[in-house]
Amino acid sequence: MHRISGTGLFSGADAHSAPGVFSASGLRQLDEVVRSARLSAGAAASTLLSLVRTGGDAARLTAQHCTFDHCGLLLFPSTLDAGLRRLEELGLSPLPVVPSTVVRRRLAERHGLDPADCKVHITRLRLALPTGRRHAAVEIFLLPRDGRAYSPQLERAEVAAGFEQHTAFVVARPSTALLTKLVASWRTEAGLIPEGGGHNPHEGGPAGSTVMYFVREHEHPGARRRFELHCPGDLTSFIARLPRESAAIRRAYAAWRPLDPAPLSTAD
Repeated sequence: MHRISGTGLFSGADAHSAPGVFSASGLRQLDEVVRSARLSAGAAASTLLSLVRTGGDAARLTAQHCTFDHCGLLLFPSTLDAGLRRLEELGLSPLPVVPSTVVRRRLAERHGLDPADCKVHITRLRLALPTGRRHAAVEIFLLPRDGRAYSPQLERAEVAAGFEQHTAFVVARPSTALLTKLVASWRTEAGLIPEGGGHNPHEGGPAGSTVMYFVREHEHPGARRRFELHCPGDLTSFIARLPRESAAIRRAYAAWRPLDPAPLSTAD
């Protein structure tokens, strides 16, 4: 039996379930992301972005126009149903799943997979936050081990690097002018490089929602290495106009050190 520790969420009874649903490394990362989301809910924008001036444009625009929304993590359950049941057993109340479009594409590109085989599902976990707010503050991407895209090598690489882990802000009223200033300030003051994104018609109401991802360059160290801006509606035309710093993005990922070098174990 594997016991998750650190957040105070899980008792020994809660930790007991069918073995092998998630890897031990995945459960440790789940524990960490729940704790991170709770801390993030009450933190200042300058703290979350790390090493940016309190009075600078990055901190000011983020504080004025963005709200912390969630922390994200990719997990590999034995099956989709088993993974959702396991999250329920841990008291995390997963919301109904929706299909992923952006992470599905990113995984397919990163590992040379057919996107049609790369079935990624999204659920949100509702947390009671220190602010008193109850919010779906953890986003979990689920790539089941019984799917055609899965391989142990893929899981090892993703768990070790944490390529899909991120901290997300919602921009409730996005505009081209605001997003242009916000993205520019994140780039110059926090070293956050835009790395694309996309529109998901399955989330965020009738118009769907748009996500933009950012990776931190090595020259601007910080504990959080990836960020997301989450906006209502379809803003793919804005994403298409952003400069594509391909070489800088490659250097940023090449400089990452593994998050969890421990071998995978399915002793759940």
